[in-house]
Amino acid sequence: MRPLATFVTLVVAIMVSGTTSAQVQGIATGPRPQARVIDETGTLSAADRGEIERLARSIWETTKTDMMVVVIPTTAGEPHRRFATDLFNRWQLGNAARNDGLLLFVALADRRCEIILGDGLDSPGKRSASQRIMDQVMVPHFRAGRPGRAILDGATRSVTDIVGVSAERPEDDAVASLPAATSGTLVEKRPEPILEPLVDTQTTAAPASSDGDAFALPRQTSVPGPFAERELPQVMPAPWGHGQVRPDQSSDPFFDFVLLAGGGGATLIGGSIALRNLWRYRRRNCPHCGTTMIRLSEGEDDTYLECSERVEESLGSVDYDIWTCPVCPAVEKVRWGALFTRYAKCPRCRAITKLQTISRLRSPTAYREGLERIDERCLHCGWEQTGERAIPKLQPSQRVDWSVGSGSGSFGSSGGSFSSGGSSGGHSSGGGASGSW
Repeated sequence: MRPLATFVTLVVAIMVSGTTSAQVQGIATGPRPQARVIDETGTLSAADRGEIERLARSIWETTKTDMMVVVIPTTAGEPHRRFATDLFNRWQLGNAARNDGLLLFVALADRRCEIILGDGLDSPGKRSASQRIMDQVMVPHFRAGRPGRAILDGATRSVTDIVGVSAERPEDDAVASLPAATSGTLVEKRPEPILEPLVDTQTTAAPASSDGDAFALPRQTSVPGPFAERELPQVMPAPWGHGQVRPDQSSDPFFDFVLLAGGGGATLIGGSIALRNLWRYRRRNCPHCGTTMIRLSEGEDDTYLECSERVEESLGSVDYDIWTCPVCPAVEKVRWGALFTRYAKCPRCRAITKLQTISRLRSPTAYREGLERIDERCLHCGWEQTGERAIPKLQPSQRVDWSVGSGSGSFGSSGGSFSSGGSSGGHSSGGGASGSW
């Protein structure tokens, strides 16, 4: 049973790691999502997500400040500050003229969090406020095992201390302004249960008790009939709550479909990775003498690798397995490329060690092209190349509506539009705060 348990643990670990890598790859390279809260870890409850979305709407409607909260498991080895800043600039949070974006970033498994400020919000006072939020609010909650509270309170304090907007609900102010006669505790009035008798009964006055109690309650006596042997059940009105579901509550079919599709995709990816690893670690026989070969450990196989191959292994872009025969001097080298990697093939040494960095120099608008710089460098042979390319002007069809909702462009019951429209294009130089726990 122990080999089976080990195999199951390996498959589960591979599935989780594969799913995590796919999530990080999708966040790092994908377009900006519609929602203002991205939680790839399931840390935030539905209530916390809704409250943060409300905060984002509040500062958008009052100051046009663009705020997003991103929670992922890990950056897969990427420096957290640079990862969050690149994400900010890739999604162009904020307005191109005001640069008033705000990003709250958390890598939960890495135990790191970042607050990224747009260049328009980046000032000594705002940086100090960001670090206070990180040190006094978020990090203590994370250390106490309350990650959801840390993210919610961090977003709330960011709205009040950095943006300068009240985080209170408008309906809370309305309730507070009600007269004393109407602002008391509201008690839900439930309908009285209607009882249908299951037996034929007649009420007769009970005789007075021996102690002279003249107010004894009447009793019910059964009358012979077809229902004489059945007893009248006691029906009590059950209060709502305590594990019961209200009649007006129902599951969301769209959420169920998304959950099912996500689970099916994760299972497919995890199954493919598991099959790949089963094939990789299968038993191998020596092609010369037929003896079972031995796979060397990561430290032992370096003597059989070239310099470029050792660099590839250190970067995680390629992994090499060295199988040796214990009887004859046969050696077999097997190359396994990473499923997700930031590195590409170098045009000089042909190793998967080329790193590309894209820096946006000017954001595109409807009236002018944008400009970005592309820096390429090989971490093995030192090959370098730098170039620039233009970004096309924004067309009317390319102006994305970042509304939170089903695509109607409205948020909540206020009826106000919550869309950045063509005002996107903010930039950040990396100012803000960092924290770890």
